Amino acid sequence: MKTYYATPEDPGTLAMFCSQERLGQFALEPTALQRGDAAALFQLLVGTVLFQRQRDLQVLRILRGLSANEIRELTDVPRLLVHALNNQCVQSHSVAALHASCDVGKDAGGKGMCGQRPVAACDLKRHAELLRRYGDFGKVPTSAALLLHEAGQPSLAALFTQVCRSHRTRRARAVALEAALLRVWRVSYKLANMYLSILANPDLNPNGPWAAQLDWTYFVVVDSNVDRFLASVNYEGAADYGARREFLQALARGIDLRTFHRDLHAYNPRLVQQALYLFMSASNRRESAVDCSRAATLACGECPRPLSTRCQVRPEK
Repeated sequence: MKTYYATPEDPGTLAMFCSQERLGQFALEPTALQRGDAAALFQLLVGTVLFQRQRDLQVLRILRGLSANEIRELTDVPRLLVHALNNQCVQSHSVAALHASCDVGKDAGGKGMCGQRPVAACDLKRHAELLRRYGDFGKVPTSAALLLHEAGQPSLAALFTQVCRSHRTRRARAVALEAALLRVWRVSYKLANMYLSILANPDLNPNGPWAAQLDWTYFVVVDSNVDRFLASVNYEGAADYGARREFLQALARGIDLRTFHRDLHAYNPRLVQQALYLFMSASNRRESAVDCSRAATLACGECPRPLSTRCQVRPEK
């Protein structure tokens, strides 16, 4: 809480996505997200999807390397739809076809390619090159745009409004939005929860546009670093995402976050989970100029043994 909270050094949070230093031209305007701007919401989703199976610092370099024109190409929903629906390749005409039959990838030189129409120019091949991840990441922007199209909504903001009208309780809305995002190519439970918590969790985004309408305590991000912590405490619950989420929610109920910062909500499982994630993330901590590991053994002497024995960056490691 002293070192990382509400700073650009805190991975996967609003502050990071709004930092020009860390994201360059991809950085979002906080006011745009606060008012639920459609373009900003879609850009945030595309950026969030990249944070999987890769070091955060490498993903930040990818996003920082995109030009303004390239960002528009990846995030302009009307343009994505026109190109997808007018593509001679029918694999880009629907979410189902795109996910089941499109085999976009990259060759050894990083050039976009596919087996359906190997010599034809295609947005998805171009996006595979721009996003500089596995070749199938080229499906992400088009998949998200097609999801909105098939839901009959022009934007993620409109989809949110539709969900709120269709579901009466804040928890039901949270579950429905998570389920909707899971239909986007490469969006996992982890990424859906990461995205939604930025927009709804008041302690991550004090002016989040979706906080009042959603049960934001539902959104917890469980990744490999959190799993590493769970293994270290001999977690014996079920392996599915819901069970691990419930375990972390129960853990958070025993921690009054107001003892760390008086403006926080007492119960916020997303912040407790973020602390576990960051504590167990050796790569993020070693790259951070503010991490306590910079003080080496001086800081380690202040750390309780149950933490120091699990620390991923203590000197003996």
